[in-house]
Formats: sequence, C-alpha cells, structure tokens
Amino acid sequence: MAAANYDLYQDSFHSAFRSELDGIVDTLLIPPGGRVLDAPCGNGFYSRRLAERLDEAGHLTALDENQEYLSLARAAVGTGGDRVNIQKGDVYALPFPDRTFDLVWCAQSLISLEAERAVKELHRVLKAGGMLAILETDEYHHILLPWPVSLEAALPAALRTASLRRYGDSSKLAPARKLRAILHHCGFAAIRRTTYPFDRAAPFDDRTVAFLKYHFEFLRTIAYPHLSGELQLKFDRWIDTDAGDGCFRSEDVELICLNAVYLASPALV
Repeated sequence: MAAANYDLYQDSFHSAFRSELDGIVDTLLIPPGGRVLDAPCGNGFYSRRLAERLDEAGHLTALDENQEYLSLARAAVGTGGDRVNIQKGDVYALPFPDRTFDLVWCAQSLISLEAERAVKELHRVLKAGGMLAILETDEYHHILLPWPVSLEAALPAALRTASLRRYGDSSKLAPARKLRAILHHCGFAAIRRTTYPFDRAAPFDDRTVAFLKYHFEFLRTIAYPHLSGELQLKFDRWIDTDAGDGCFRSEDVELICLNAVYLASPALV
C-alpha cells in the first residue's frame, strides 16, 4: 500500500476505534508532574490524548522525523502551552539525557523501525521506575472476520509469503511476536502484555465501513497476489459492497480487532 493510502488506513483505524484507543491511553500511569514521551508520534493521534491526561505540572514531548507528521501532531494536540513540546528527532538517537521520562509511549511503529535498536534508545531515556508502553499488532491475527473458511485458512499463508518477499522476514508483519524477547534483551523487567479486543457487529457504522475498506485494500495489495485464482474470486465477492452474502450486506458479520499493549520497566541494577 502506498504511503498516502497507509496514512489514510491508519486514520480510519483511529476513527473507527477512537473510544477504545483513548481508553487504552487512559490506563497508563502518569505520575503527578510526570514527563511523557510519544515517539515516534506520527500524526499526533495518541499525543492528543496523552496531553489531555497531563496535570498542571506534567509535560509531553511528541517526537517524529517526518515534518508533515509533526504539523499534523501540532494540529491534533492544539494549545498545549509550555506543557507540550512537538519536535523533530530521530528515535534511534533521541535528543534527551539518560533517564528523562516517567512514561514512554510507542504505538504501531515497530514495523517500520529496527525494533531492537529503537527499544534500546527508549530504554535509555526512561527513568528508573518509569514505564515503557508499546501498542503493537500481529497482522496474522489483527482483524478477525468470518471469511469463507478456505479463504480464511489461506490468507495467513499469503501474508507470510508477502512478508518474506517484501522484508525477508515472515514475522515482520507481526511486530508483537518478538517484542517480549526484545524487551528482555534491552534491559527491561516486569514485562506485562494485555490484549485488547475491539468488537463490532453488523450493520457497521460509517467509520467501521471506511476502516474495513482500507483494510481490504491493504490485503489486496499485500496478500491477494499470493492467493489462487479461485480464492481471489472468493475474496472479491466477499468484500463486494453489493454482494448480499458479502461482508457489507450480511446481517450476521462480526469483526474483532486485536491489539496488544506491552508494559515494561527498566530492570533494577
């Protein structure tokens, strides 16, 4: 999927599941006067909620290398005054001293990063007793839908083939799978994973429909070429907005969106 379309896909995800994603951010512990880092911050969707959770003495830094994302983040956060700083920076070389932040948040970014290299740097700027929170997905099990069974069984294999050919790594589309080992290797302890299921049932609202269309476009781009011709026909019919037995017209379709949050603190030395 082209970068512009990927951004729209992410925007549709944030829009469809905004209440649940805000709820995840609301579970994060920010101490009084806490210093928070959102890196990479992308378009500021999560920065907005983190900023809303600050007390009068708290401070948020939202960091990204992409200038366009930083402009969007500023618009998303709005007037934060001296409590919010949105700046350009490299997640592999964060422009902060050791042990600066009480909470570091990293969401849906590891697929585009060298994960261990980034996590090591996030560890460096985290205070002793602080918390790293990472929201990640496993594309093999991110969106659960009642596809025709033969197609549902074939899609993971198609994703695996696509991941191998595109990245040389069958787990690249599933950043959450290696995360616990990476956290241990980077010096984190007390690692805890929580899986959050977001449920929707037909008839889907407009935001969920928009998200599904982008999700199907993503699958068409990456997995579809690795399906047999027969399965491609099944795929096309099931995502057809006019098909009575397809995803959008059936009255009994259910959607489950799975997301994992890893919480980890630096190991005591």
